[in-house]
Amino acid sequence: MIVKSMKKVLSSAFIAAYLLVYTAPIGFCVSVLPAINAEINKPALRSSDKPSSLKLEGDISLTRGNPKISLSLRDSDVKQVLRMFADKAGLNIIFHDSVGGKVTLDLVNVPLNDAFKMVMQVTNLTYYIDNNTMIVTSAQAAQTLNLAKQEMMTIPVKYANASVLAGFLNKNIFSINKPGLSNAQIAITNPSTNEILIFGTKNDYVMAKKVVAQFDVKPQEETFTVNHTTPKEMSDLLCNVLFKNIQVQNGTNSPGGTPNSTPSNSTSNTTSTPSSTPSSTPSTNPAGNSGISGRPTGGAASSGSSGSSSSSGSSMTALTLGSGIIACQYNNSINAGALSSMGTNSLSIAYFPQRGTISVVGGSPQQMEMVKEFILKNDKKQPQAYLEISIIELNETGSREFSNNWQVYSSFFSGGFNGTTTNNSAYPMFMKGDSYPVYDTKGDDPTKILYTLSKYTGSPTVTYSINYLIENKKGRVLANPRIMITNGETSTIDLSSDYVKTVKSEVLSGAGALAGAIQRTYEIGSDEGIKVSMIPFISQDGYVTLNIKPEYSTIKEKIYTSSDEGATQDLTATLLQRRNLDLKNVRIKDGETLVIGGMIREDEQKTTSKFPVLGDLPGVGMFFRNTSSTKEKQELVIMITPKIIKDSEDLVNNSGATL
Repeated sequence: MIVKSMKKVLSSAFIAAYLLVYTAPIGFCVSVLPAINAEINKPALRSSDKPSSLKLEGDISLTRGNPKISLSLRDSDVKQVLRMFADKAGLNIIFHDSVGGKVTLDLVNVPLNDAFKMVMQVTNLTYYIDNNTMIVTSAQAAQTLNLAKQEMMTIPVKYANASVLAGFLNKNIFSINKPGLSNAQIAITNPSTNEILIFGTKNDYVMAKKVVAQFDVKPQEETFTVNHTTPKEMSDLLCNVLFKNIQVQNGTNSPGGTPNSTPSNSTSNTTSTPSSTPSSTPSTNPAGNSGISGRPTGGAASSGSSGSSSSSGSSMTALTLGSGIIACQYNNSINAGALSSMGTNSLSIAYFPQRGTISVVGGSPQQMEMVKEFILKNDKKQPQAYLEISIIELNETGSREFSNNWQVYSSFFSGGFNGTTTNNSAYPMFMKGDSYPVYDTKGDDPTKILYTLSKYTGSPTVTYSINYLIENKKGRVLANPRIMITNGETSTIDLSSDYVKTVKSEVLSGAGALAGAIQRTYEIGSDEGIKVSMIPFISQDGYVTLNIKPEYSTIKEKIYTSSDEGATQDLTATLLQRRNLDLKNVRIKDGETLVIGGMIREDEQKTTSKFPVLGDLPGVGMFFRNTSSTKEKQELVIMITPKIIKDSEDLVNNSGATL
């Protein structure tokens, strides 16, 4: 019985173990499979933080077996050492007469190819293998022997500029005497196909292809739309604020866009900012020219879309649609000894005024993200306000006049006194004769008698009249403009009118129908009236701060003088009376009214004219005196009422506001 029970327990244990072993992996696979599939389907992106590495050496393959060697040599002739390596590799060897020197080495279990590479580097030598023969020369002699130009191989370039890459290869790869690579400038271009031609060995071709693959990538490009600022303003901010730290602070830029003199081991950060050069969207730089002002960039040159005027004399200009303007281009190059950066633009910013967009080409993903965040933070709506302005001028004029008029008529004396004259023009005193005719000497008929002067023939007469007049005038001039103002923008209300400042007469000389005619030249002024300029700042707390400059000009007096011919009176000058203000940082609450008053001007005049002696007598002297007094008072009042405009979305976003 006990044996049977033990058999059942063992059987159950074996079955449980079998199920655990064979079903658990299935369950594990089922649970892990979705995660594996998700990881497989996820695109593999190269992290920008992970540095890429490219070994700048050719394939040193003296022998395929690459046996390990151990050597200990002191001041040995380098030719003998290289001959030992050639014997181990089974190669013939030829030495140029530039090869010489000694070498000391202690090597233990070092691969033959590595040992050969290290000896070539420390002795500044280079080599070429032709079939089964190795030719060894100095690095300097290799540049003139051209032994490396064994084949012509073609490398196509898709996005970058082939000439820029070829220059980079010649400067930084094929001129630094790296083992297994040529030590001469062997890279040129085929401009028609944007290809690089390598005149060298297989190792040179493989290395050049790796370098091209590293840099021949499509530059990132993104277009941003601005809604509340202009593309030009936002582009200027990007160039002068966000990327200001990579611009040249001092120095002049040469036509190629690089500084005229760049010292070794110093960074050359250049930028060109053409003011208005239409072009297509910039990408990489053509023909190796860095930072050319106003020139479109790209692997294939593109023509600008700027308008050109017709040569046939027509005033019409060419139609331009969506033309772009380069705001700035940056070329962050550096020279470090024998090494030199590629002459391509690292970042280009262009804007399209008609589209309202900004195009950013090049740069790093982090820089592109910076541009995006900068535009998002600064492309904000400008606050606006509705402004009611009342400009009132109050005029009050009063005058009082008291005058006496005495007239004496007799045959031997005629005269009078009215405060302005003491004679009698109608009946003057004649010392001899009875009458005198006055002719029209300046008119068309000089024989025409205008009037006749004669002495008084009636009975002696004395007349007296009195004039007493009080006059009061009141007036008001009102201007009530209503305008929209934008934060930080200058707004101007111009209610002025044109007027004649001066008139100059001139008699035309010469023969013909116009001879003797009078020609008049008029000078027109335009500053008579009311003009108000203001710059607002609209804050979020419901206040409007204004810089206000009201100007009010009226005509005060016109001055006339006789013309050169004496026949007419010319307007020589027009004098204006001005009342101007210049107020800074005037703070007004939304909906309240600012009153600017107290600009009062008063003029008071009193004139007295009297008959000699009689006018000074007490009491009766008042009948021989004329008095006139005038008083004029003007006051200018300006009332300003701002009302801040709030959009519906602003009210929704404000938790304390209700629609």
